[in-house]
Amino acid sequence: LTEYFKRHDGAAVTCDDFRAAMADANGVDLAQFERWYTQAGTPVLTAAGAYDAAAGVYSLTLSQACPPTPGQAAKEPFHIPVVVGLLDAESGAEVVASRTLELREASQTFTFDGLPAPVVPSILRGFSAPVKLVHEPALTDDTLAFLAAHDTDAFNRWEAGQALGAKLVLDTASAFAAAGGAKPDAAVELPAPFLAAFRSTLSDASLD
Repeated sequence: LTEYFKRHDGAAVTCDDFRAAMADANGVDLAQFERWYTQAGTPVLTAAGAYDAAAGVYSLTLSQACPPTPGQAAKEPFHIPVVVGLLDAESGAEVVASRTLELREASQTFTFDGLPAPVVPSILRGFSAPVKLVHEPALTDDTLAFLAAHDTDAFNRWEAGQALGAKLVLDTASAFAAAGGAKPDAAVELPAPFLAAFRSTLSDASLD
């Protein structure tokens, strides 16, 4: 921003001026970022991970696609910054701190070495890009509860809790309808992982 204001303070500027200042100040090529304001629509980011226990390597494949919009049937790949961290699948401890993966192609695979045990990925930390995130396969209730209880990223921790809570409400409503209704005072039993996730958040003194 210092470079941007040095060049353009008080002047009428364009998106290209802003992008050029950011690129020069950080020594990176941001030409592909132009597609964020020349292509319509919201990209769908698909994430699929696999852990190789023998090699101690976690591989994360990120793929992007943007649905057709009027006048733009086909879209070129966006430059998408995806902030990722890894949590130990057993303890929940963060074993790989936040790292920015730069997705520039339709699909790319990123690897994380030196991991002695399975991990749970925390993807799109801090909502690092305005995309729709899809996990393949979809996250289970247990994984959502794990992230809601242990993720060190506040955004993803909230997102996991929100997704788990929404699913619980919808599942409860479906069960209620399937049973033909229930007494108004009927108790709703909350799943243990859901309760454990919220207990962890409420008892975490490090959170504000």
